[in-house]
Amino acid sequence: MDNIIENESELFTLTLEQQRAFNRLRKAYKECEKLGVCFYNLYGSLGATDSNKIDGYGDDNFVKDEELRIPNRDQNSHNEFNIASEWCDDQNCHYFRIKEK
Repeated sequence: MDNIIENESELFTLTLEQQRAFNRLRKAYKECEKLGVCFYNLYGSLGATDSNKIDGYGDDNFVKDEELRIPNRDQNSHNEFNIASEWCDDQNCHYFRIKEK
């Protein structure tokens, strides 16, 4: 089978326009952090909240005091959009399927 890429590093090479768009995204992300935006991932949705309003973000074990916690649910935020994958914290157990020539 002939693949459209010759080696693994080619998979992560972007076109010039793609690289420029990604660089803009990276710059916007850094600007958001400077302005106090806290990002979170909810099963493939990237969300944002004001970091000045929270002490942190974690699972059930993170916040024990019921009065100080709000669960993260899909309906909580209008500041969310889907990202490519919900598996962003898993390594070496998900694969890219390479297109054939």
